[in-house]
Amino acid sequence: MSGETLIELKQVSKVYRPKVKAAFSDAAPGVIAIEKLDLAFSKGEFSAIAGPSGSGKSTLLNLIGTIDAPTDGTIAFRGKTVTNLDENALADFRLHQLGFVFQAYNLIPVLTAAENVEYPLALQGVSRAERRARAIEALSWVGLDGLADRRPDLLSGGQQQRVAVARAIVHRPAVVLADEPTANLDSKTAASLLDMMLDLNKKHGITFIFSSHDPTVLSRARRVIHLQDGRLQ
Repeated sequence: MSGETLIELKQVSKVYRPKVKAAFSDAAPGVIAIEKLDLAFSKGEFSAIAGPSGSGKSTLLNLIGTIDAPTDGTIAFRGKTVTNLDENALADFRLHQLGFVFQAYNLIPVLTAAENVEYPLALQGVSRAERRARAIEALSWVGLDGLADRRPDLLSGGQQQRVAVARAIVHRPAVVLADEPTANLDSKTAASLLDMMLDLNKKHGITFIFSSHDPTVLSRARRVIHLQDGRLQ
């Protein structure tokens, strides 16, 4: 790791409150998902957020990815606070600085593997020729040479998740956030996927942060952050 701090959370809390007030109450109680969390991530990390169901790990990943906003506290990226940005600025931040990998792959079924990978570059306004070249390179990085023109329905689950990883890294984000990326994969395929991502981390310095309770993920992470009831353990 370079030692450069990419992401820093200071006293971050997330409380989910019901939209309808409880009967005979002025203020409906909320569910505390994350409570007064102080945490930092450095460039080049390969880290996992672990904990049982309901521990807050997916909520924490959503907060880091600015998909959700904290109830209290601040989140900074390379020293700049992002929790006070408006929706347009947040969308631009996510588009250029973050990559996302989801357990359900979230590929666009009518697009080929290469077209799915190109999608973030198209949103950035990259030329057709350049984004195709970069998509082919990213597919090569994840071991999918020769499969650029296949649609998702002609790919295995493991191959679809590799396409999702290629899409997450094609625009060279500062960090890739992966929420339970092995949840829908068998153990052999999951191990292969994690080894590939670890190789990308080592060779290209890509920072990965996972949320997972999968031992396959946790055994490969260089740092495991344990959550229990929204607090660090």
